[in-house]
Amino acid sequence: KLNAYRPDINDKGIIEIRRGKHPLIGESAVPLNVELGKSFDVLVITGPNTGGKTVALKTIGLLSIMAMCGLFIPAREGSKISVFRNIFVDIGDEQSIEQSLSTFSSHMKNIIGIIEQADNSSLVLIDELGAGTDPAEGASLARVILEELQNKKAKVIVTTHQSELKNYAYQAERVENACVEFDPVSLKPTYELTIGTPGQSNAFEIAARLGLRKELVNRARELVPETDREISNMIRELKESQHEYNALVRNLSEEKKFIEDERRALEQEKQEFLLKKEQILRKAQEEANSYLRQIKAEADSAIKELKEVIKKQDKEKETKWHEIESSRRKLKKISLPAVNVENDKQATNKKTPHIKLGDYVFIKSINQKGHVLDIKQDELLVQTGILKINVKKSDVVVTESPEEQYVPIRSNTFLHKAKNISKEIDLRGKLAEEAIQEVDKYLEDANLVGLDSVRIIHGKGTGALRKAIQAYLRDHPYVGSYRDGLYDEGGLGVTIVELR
Repeated sequence: KLNAYRPDINDKGIIEIRRGKHPLIGESAVPLNVELGKSFDVLVITGPNTGGKTVALKTIGLLSIMAMCGLFIPAREGSKISVFRNIFVDIGDEQSIEQSLSTFSSHMKNIIGIIEQADNSSLVLIDELGAGTDPAEGASLARVILEELQNKKAKVIVTTHQSELKNYAYQAERVENACVEFDPVSLKPTYELTIGTPGQSNAFEIAARLGLRKELVNRARELVPETDREISNMIRELKESQHEYNALVRNLSEEKKFIEDERRALEQEKQEFLLKKEQILRKAQEEANSYLRQIKAEADSAIKELKEVIKKQDKEKETKWHEIESSRRKLKKISLPAVNVENDKQATNKKTPHIKLGDYVFIKSINQKGHVLDIKQDELLVQTGILKINVKKSDVVVTESPEEQYVPIRSNTFLHKAKNISKEIDLRGKLAEEAIQEVDKYLEDANLVGLDSVRIIHGKGTGALRKAIQAYLRDHPYVGSYRDGLYDEGGLGVTIVELR
């Protein structure tokens, strides 16, 4: 299983392979990250033998050919491959005894052919450029070959042991160093390709680990030209800095991921808290609604029973009718709080001043107002409508008291008058304004006594008095319905009213 993906194809000479693998090595292959054609056109790969330089070269060539053949490649999604007119390769030892060609001659013959045919649509892959001859001369030839291929605007990747080519890659425009990593402790290659840093042969470290005496290794180091030693030290310091940088990047990435995870967790907790808060407030207001509905129902039932008792009383007694009517009107004014999970900003933003008896306060939790009847430490007894409830001081805000509504108090003779009220009223001969005033007072008395219906006599005449009275009855709170009288009830001269 290759885990292959479709690469992004271009014709601009850009190669960008992300975690690519050699298709014949499989899962055991170390992923390769390489790029070419953006900031540089020539890549010089250095490093020890058996370190993976040739495998990297072959992987780049094979993945390019696979993509140009329309195949998916074993690399991460988003990898880029350019379509080249020609791919030139010089890899391996082609020494021929029959043709009397040495390793160097064999390579040089191939390279000459490549130089002659290469152009700006060519990918050139050369293994061990400059090898097989005198190191100094081989390095000079290798540099000239790279310069010529660069002049032809070809895209080039080469492997080499020549230190001079490392310097050339540092100095030349659009030429970059790369190396395959090697672990001097385990004496094993890591096969990881690092772009931007030249490789080292690590010959002294390997020899020391294999058992060569320390004085011999030190003597060998001394024989290395000073320039080469400086380059080697520079490369080592550069690699150490690069490792530190990579470690720092990894740590920052881990910290960033941790912070992002924490932020997401906190955001989720915030949302859960807000949802729970909304549910609690909604439940509290629903319970308050239910409680107020129950209280109103009980109060209405008590008033109804009281009216029934009064209707059946044979013995005249003093009754506080004005208190009954006042309670009934206050009950009608009690409104159920709307379900609103948003805080009353105006109330909550006010600081609670010193509260004293008689203060008019707003109760935030049930959205009601009332007067303070008693104060016990941090609790208040508040009269709201006909209810007396205990609340926390922190749950109230002192507010402006409304003007008390005047409730007329009936005299003690009202009971006798009410019990003997007629089921009809005669308004004939009266003006509309005078008649409406009498109807209003009559309906109030009839409602208190508990009459179900009454008969208003206004006469036929021009019909003006009938229209005025019925217009008034249309919005009266005590009137359930009204109609013109039937023939045997007086016809259009009367109006029959059904009370609530």
